[in-house]
Formats: sequence, C-alpha cells, structure tokens
Amino acid sequence: MLDSHCHIDLYSNPLAVAAEAERASIDVVAVTYLPSHYALAKQHLNGFTHVRPALGLHPLAWKDHPREVAKFVEMARDASLIGEIGLDFSPGGRSGRDVQERSLAAILPSITDRARFITLHSRGAEDEVLSHLTKAGIQKAVFHWFSGSKSQLTRILDAGHLISVNTSMTRTAKWSELIRLVPRNSVLTETDGPFVCRGKIPDKPANVSEVLDWLADQWLCTRNNVEVIVTQNYSRVLS
Repeated sequence: MLDSHCHIDLYSNPLAVAAEAERASIDVVAVTYLPSHYALAKQHLNGFTHVRPALGLHPLAWKDHPREVAKFVEMARDASLIGEIGLDFSPGGRSGRDVQERSLAAILPSITDRARFITLHSRGAEDEVLSHLTKAGIQKAVFHWFSGSKSQLTRILDAGHLISVNTSMTRTAKWSELIRLVPRNSVLTETDGPFVCRGKIPDKPANVSEVLDWLADQWLCTRNNVEVIVTQNYSRVLS
C-alpha cells in the first residue's frame, strides 16, 4: 500500500505511527512543512525503509519562508521526495499570497534537474499552481486532496499531472463524480493524516486500504488490480 501524503511529524506520537506503517510495509511519503522540519525528520526516520521524509515548504507557513527558502534549495540537491509545497489562496492563506508565489517560483528550479516525487497543495490556487509548474517545466507532479473545479481538474490531467485520493474525498458526492474523469494511471492514494479524521480519530497510513477498496468499487475491478495500478503509478513518477 502507498500513503503518498502523510504528516507523520504532526501526530501525537510520530515514531509510533511510523513504526506501525513500517511493520505493515506501507510506503509512506512523510511530508513536512519546512526544510528545518525535514532535517529533523531525516534524523528520526533514519533506518526506516518504507517511511521516508519529503522536503517541504508549506504555503501556509509563508511567514517562515524568508529564512527557509535558501535551505530548501540547498537540501533539494539530495531530496528525491518533495512535499508539501504549493499555494493556498483560501481565506486562511490569502494574506500571504505574494510571499507564497515568490517562494514557489524560487524553489521550483531547484527540483527540475531529475525525476522527483512532488506532492502539491493547491487550495484555492489550482490554476496558479499549474501555471508555476508549466513555467518550471515540471510535467509530472501530484495534486493532493484536489478541491477545485471539473475544468481545472481536466487541465491538470491534460498537463500530465496526477491526483492523490484520501478517505475524506471518497465520502463526498463530488468525488464520486470526478473520479470518472481521472485516468487510472493518474491516481495515487494518501491519508493526509492527521488532518483527515473519523470523529476525533485521525487517519493513519493503514487507512489507505479504504481508499483502495473505494477505487475498486469505482473502477469495477479487484482490490489487487488497484494495488498494482497505484504501485505502477508511483514508480512511474519516481522514474
């Protein structure tokens, strides 16, 4: 199984969650908010095979960007997993729009020299994120928890990018419709834990199992077929 977007460091007991995923052989992209967090994650996850840290510069951490952008560019030389990066123009992030855009424009050139896995935040800024990717020449990135319109989704898919699906998305009428537009080779699974919750209980990497079952129902195929497709999609992005 694959959890392509999980905030391991934000759980109350991060190492316990990581160890549980490791024992279950669940591949986890442990996204981070800032390069300084990524540096800590690398230390704590040293020795883990399946749970790997991703270098992030979260748009909602824009007040910290001025002292973190240069760190991102430096650390990107050795990072194969990138996330969470992007833009957030929702009411909560709109006041930092200019800083976010400058930061994203500054870091994207540092991750274009070779294939990397890139997981993106794009709430309220789907068109702008796509524009930045196009300008940077990035042709295969993953829009996590996509919440834009049908036309925006189509443009993103036409550009060659992918979508990652979590359990919250599977419980909406919107995604029961939108998933029909997404080619099977453009889908990954995620939890976005601990932000996605059932009541007060946050999702953990093992909850991607529910997404796999949902995709099997949507695609009218077996769970095993879905696992193979998602694994192939992840490998294709990395290569």
